[in-house]
Amino acid sequence: MKRCCAIDKLEEPFRSSVVWLIHLMEQEELPFKLFETWRSDETQEDYYTRRVTRARAGESPHNYGRAADFVLDEKKIELPLREWQGRMVHDAWDTTTRSSMEAWGAFGNLAERIGLAWGGRWHFKDLPHVELVEWRDRVTLRK
Repeated sequence: MKRCCAIDKLEEPFRSSVVWLIHLMEQEELPFKLFETWRSDETQEDYYTRRVTRARAGESPHNYGRAADFVLDEKKIELPLREWQGRMVHDAWDTTTRSSMEAWGAFGNLAERIGLAWGGRWHFKDLPHVELVEWRDRVTLRK
């Protein structure tokens, strides 16, 4: 399964918001990069099965081009190493260091300032996630 981080897969007005968010992050020198946008039903169901997400296919704003995930960019911030699939990699989802947590907070504040919903405010924290506010109002969820 291929991860999709193409901005052109996003639906308006969310696409413009993500482009603006990326521009503002660059201006403010926040250490993030776009990781994933639209997801196919197959990918969503795979993530659900592996407990990466709580949403099944058709229940996620990613399935409609109304959500995006960002990760810390190891070229812009020092990240701890962690083992993943038998090798050591920079932890782009780090929440253990002060610099990473400050960056996540700044990211969330910026996303909310431009009118996006940020997963860092949810009861189960999803720091990399931003989505179109009230995205469900514009779709009929599949069963």
